[in-house]
Amino acid sequence: MRKSYTILFALIVLLSTAMSVEALESKTIERHNGAYAFADWTKTNDGVTTYTYLSVTETDDGTDIYVSMWTYGEMTSYEKYGYMFTEDDVFSIDKKLNSASLSEVEIGVEEWYVNYDTGEYIFEGTDTLTVKADWTGIGGTSKGSSRYVSRDGDYAFRSTENSLSREAVVTGLINDNDPGSQSFASMVKFKTAYMNMEK
Repeated sequence: MRKSYTILFALIVLLSTAMSVEALESKTIERHNGAYAFADWTKTNDGVTTYTYLSVTETDDGTDIYVSMWTYGEMTSYEKYGYMFTEDDVFSIDKKLNSASLSEVEIGVEEWYVNYDTGEYIFEGTDTLTVKADWTGIGGTSKGSSRYVSRDGDYAFRSTENSLSREAVVTGLINDNDPGSQSFASMVKFKTAYMNMEK
């Protein structure tokens, strides 16, 4: 009798192991480390204001760069914006967020303007912006973390993010022109993990 129980227990263990392996086969985990820096500037001339925004994000895949310029006045409103991805080594950032630097890059942008007679947002054409920037950390660093869990039947999704951020002063050039007074700038390093599981 004891031998029969032993065999039955062994079968249960094998079955449980097989089920666990099957469950594990449906679980995927992704981890990403990276850093980003962003800045915005404001410049006003003769009643016309230009708001410029720049963000640079570096991951294991490469570097994403986004720039936009919005110019507006009493009867003026137009915008340039563009994005590029590169695997070239154009962005560097210090581990302790003391500094970061974007080498000079050329970004293709679209141009749009508002027709005040009709209120339409009209595509005007394309252009190229030459962009570069340097960030210098000020003050101390701040740590942040977030977690998210979602369940739907047999499907579950979890994500976590840990970050280290620091405010900065930034100097930049857009087509070799000063973009104006800095409004805000920051540098961030992050670690993220995503888990998808389906039973």
